[in-house]
Amino acid sequence: MSDNAPETTEASAKPGKFKVLLLMAAIVVAEAVVIVGGMKFLAGPDEVQANPMPDMEMSDDDKIVETLVLSGKLPNSRTGVTYLYDTEVFVQSRQKYAERVTTEMEQFQNEIKADITAIWRTSEPHHFDEPRLETLTRKVYALLNERFGTDPESGDVIAEKAVIVMQTGFRIDA
Repeated sequence: MSDNAPETTEASAKPGKFKVLLLMAAIVVAEAVVIVGGMKFLAGPDEVQANPMPDMEMSDDDKIVETLVLSGKLPNSRTGVTYLYDTEVFVQSRQKYAERVTTEMEQFQNEIKADITAIWRTSEPHHFDEPRLETLTRKVYALLNERFGTDPESGDVIAEKAVIVMQTGFRIDA
């Protein structure tokens, strides 16, 4: 009997192990079905349809125009050495405000030039080395935006953007 007892225990253990393996395989298959089904559900539609954009033509009044604000050589001597920068400053505005900008430029031309020159004289030397002149452009835009203000009817800003075209500065004192 003692010889038969271990065989009986092994025989009864094998069907139990088989049931556990079968149950684990069923769980893995169920998880795979849930994951694949979830991915298909979350993947979205098979086709994407793009609607053509309608022609968005701007009216002539909404087109952007540039008006010359200043053209000249502006000095900076913050480092103790004076550099002269050949500079042009433009203001961008909508066509419907172009006449207003031009009128205001003619009326306050010297005041605006003096204010822009003051910006140049008080700016740090590294501002002139920025690739897109971000700091100078921001200062000039703030000045022009304050000068031109907003349209009282629509509330739109008159000065959309300031554009600075500047050549490399050259030293004028040795």
